[in-house]
Amino acid sequence: MAQTEIQSQNQSQQGQTADLSELEAIADRLWQIAQDRQGDSTNLLQILRVLEAIHKRIRDDLFQPALPTSRHELFNLLRDIETNGGWPHIYRMKINEICRYLEQSEDVEQ
Repeated sequence: MAQTEIQSQNQSQQGQTADLSELEAIADRLWQIAQDRQGDSTNLLQILRVLEAIHKRIRDDLFQPALPTSRHELFNLLRDIETNGGWPHIYRMKINEICRYLEQSEDVEQ
């Protein structure tokens, strides 16, 4: 019985590895798209908006309904969050940060 459990864990890890490599390929492609638009703030902003919208859809439509229903499962999820990098967050620049960039470029021009 222990052998069957180990095989099941190995298959699960292989599936996670495949999922991870697929996500890495998507991330690499997205980075390439962003680099192709380097210097074009309007297009880069659109990419950020798309990422934010996808983040929200995954969180609201898929992640929240999949939240644990028992204390044990919740503990495992929280342990995973703590162990593997915390809670995902999409940071937004504030207007005053954007204005600082304008001030810096004006200082360089003078």
